[in-house]
Amino acid sequence: MRQILTVCLFCWSLFTQAQNFLSWQYNDRYFSFSVGSGTSTYIGELNSTNKFSTEMGQLTVGLEARLLNRIGARIDASFFTLEGDDKNASEGSFEQQRNLSFQSRSFHSQLHLIYYIKSYQGDYFKRWIFDPYLFSGVGYMSYKPTAVLGGERYDLREAMTEGETYSRWTTTIPAGIGGKFKVNEFLNINLEVSYHFAFTDYLDDVSGSYATEFSNVTSQLLSDRKNEIGVTNATFYDQIQPGAVRGDATNNDSFIQVNIRAEIFLPPNLFSKSKKAIIKKPSAY
Repeated sequence: MRQILTVCLFCWSLFTQAQNFLSWQYNDRYFSFSVGSGTSTYIGELNSTNKFSTEMGQLTVGLEARLLNRIGARIDASFFTLEGDDKNASEGSFEQQRNLSFQSRSFHSQLHLIYYIKSYQGDYFKRWIFDPYLFSGVGYMSYKPTAVLGGERYDLREAMTEGETYSRWTTTIPAGIGGKFKVNEFLNINLEVSYHFAFTDYLDDVSGSYATEFSNVTSQLLSDRKNEIGVTNATFYDQIQPGAVRGDATNNDSFIQVNIRAEIFLPPNLFSKSKKAIIKKPSAY
């Protein structure tokens, strides 16, 4: 009986929030559009020192809706590059002797559920000067690891460097924290940090063991690149051979993104026949 009463109270609380929200949402700018850039740092076998990227090579656009007092939802689409290189590994390490590298250009679509730490102020233009939030959700991304050999860039998936084939798409789980800084009635500057768990260990084309058979010489050279730098550690040099361990199949790859974006609030009738200016004094609404 106590459990049923608790559930009923919880449902009534949500209903009350939704009712309060719906009383003003059709007259308020509860949709917003954002665009931004940032860094993308790959986490996996070819980044053994966890070196963070400082290159602003990411482009992100998003559309957000405020659903409840502290709850929002957002759709994001982004383009970015992930890369890793064993040349950055510790001196004399297995990774340095392995001498692998990759670069992958990716498209990533995401659906986020956002939880705001502070409650909504009742009107978009009365929002907090600083509005922190947490978010998580689900994503779907493309990836295509490539590497340069002899001045040419090759598709590592097609080379089958581990004798395995894998999909060019993977599901991701993003989780992050952010803050919105109010610039004026219509504009925010948002800063976010997010961690993305991928459901694959092949973002970098490194996971299991060296292939034992190859369709051509190029594929073999892309799989085992120890001879390009000679012997840096004799023990590891002798270990690297067909069938030997090449990566760590027990851990999937992931990546971290730091993003800064500009967010503008859209008028409530943007998609109706009656058009109003996007930028107009709040008193007009």
